[in-house]
Amino acid sequence: MKKILVIQNNSGDLHDIDLLLPKEEFEIYYSQNLKDGLEIAIRYLPNLIVFYLDKEGNGIKILTKISNDERTNLIPLIVVSMKYAVEEQRKVMELGVDDYIPVELVGSSLVNAINKRIEKLSKLKAAINNRLNSFEEESLKPKRDDHILVKIGNKLKLIKFTDIVCVTALKEYSKLTTKDNCKIVVRKSLKNWLAVLPSNSFLQIHRATIINLEYVDKIVRANERTYTVFLKHITESFDFSHRYANIMRHTFPS
Repeated sequence: MKKILVIQNNSGDLHDIDLLLPKEEFEIYYSQNLKDGLEIAIRYLPNLIVFYLDKEGNGIKILTKISNDERTNLIPLIVVSMKYAVEEQRKVMELGVDDYIPVELVGSSLVNAINKRIEKLSKLKAAINNRLNSFEEESLKPKRDDHILVKIGNKLKLIKFTDIVCVTALKEYSKLTTKDNCKIVVRKSLKNWLAVLPSNSFLQIHRATIINLEYVDKIVRANERTYTVFLKHITESFDFSHRYANIMRHTFPS
């Protein structure tokens, strides 16, 4: 299966590429926004990138980073433009983009371009004696111990651990609350979270709650045996259970 990442600013820009390509050959993912698209491309190295330039062409900066970064500059890159212009076409082609397609021609033109780039890439790999046999060779494996990649439908959102304010349990699921007060439910238990979150930053205060110590605003004594913690960026407060209050005393001895 070839993985194609569609990088765009708005979910409605290029929403039906997955309908154009055979599902048994391609997996299509759409980024939440341009910034997420850049980070996902660098960390997960798809087989091909389709990049959408809107009317203002404000994606040129991100497009330049993808083209110049040594981790992504070998990935076939096709630009779909909302406004076709010779000047814009020359600008993106000079960045090393493989193809430039006006949005009106998305359909057979895009499918043919994708198939040609995938075929060319396969031949290139064989020609250099499998040196680029996989975009996920050991030396190029992306760092995955500082974030979680959440799939929302067929869209991907990259969430850094440093942006997580707290994690609360919802049976076999859990709810992430980020510093921008975004709440996301994922199929991951608190036990699994404790295994991946850095212990120097995250502390379990209740059987159903993990907090990021970097976002602690204040801690007040609820009674003689336990405490209530208030976190930055969110209005909700959390109580330590009696079991974890002792851990808190060791963590915040004062």
